[in-house]
Amino acid sequence: MKLEFAMVLGIVYTAIMVPTITYLLYKGKLRKELGWVILLLSTLLGFAYFAPMFPWQLQLLMLGKLPQANLPMVVLVTSIVILSSLVVGRVFCGYVCPPGALQELAYLAPIKKVKVSSSITVKFRLGVFIAMVVLAVLFSFNLTKVLGLPDLFQLLVGPGLVIFLAIIVASTVVYRPFCRLVCPFGALSSLLSWKSVYGVRRNSNCVECGRCEKVCPPQVLEERAGSECYLCGRCLATCHKDALGYSKAEVKK
Repeated sequence: MKLEFAMVLGIVYTAIMVPTITYLLYKGKLRKELGWVILLLSTLLGFAYFAPMFPWQLQLLMLGKLPQANLPMVVLVTSIVILSSLVVGRVFCGYVCPPGALQELAYLAPIKKVKVSSSITVKFRLGVFIAMVVLAVLFSFNLTKVLGLPDLFQLLVGPGLVIFLAIIVASTVVYRPFCRLVCPFGALSSLLSWKSVYGVRRNSNCVECGRCEKVCPPQVLEERAGSECYLCGRCLATCHKDALGYSKAEVKK
């Protein structure tokens, strides 16, 4: 089976980084500076080799445009990465996926933020996902191409580049708009990570001070540490009671 070098590189990078990041989170060793380095590495991999770009591969799968020689491997690896959300949560989306990593870095810009509840974005993204499937199957319409996902990372000058650049600029104010509103991979991963075995959990030290809720970009800690948690670590860093951790303990009700 012949696979493109970029695809192989993306698969290997994912296979190494997902368990590594999970381990660092579990041990409480993923400090923000190390997280930034990982995010930068993932972003650079996207620009250098357009990998690991599973949202794009999933869109091509909907369109039936994946080379037959690559199809079994792409389906297998994409399925494994999505299913990993059942166990470790959104580790891939949070740190390994180039578009997600770039948006996370953009959100570090020191300007005023506009927080949008995940109760809104999840419903919107589900609608987009259904529309994406219908448009791909019936009309061979590639929404991620129109939005400029490949154009940005391949630096192809055109309308697509402008559109995705606008999305990145928006990411400085609104947390991960592409991930939370459009991404087909994120839609499937979110469905499975709702009850993930490991995730950010409260423990008995919690005094309900509300500090973690205030710093949570996707506003999920007001509800639960669940499907839209991108494991950014802001809540862990701000907690002064050691009441949060990446574990499989039950969330405090």
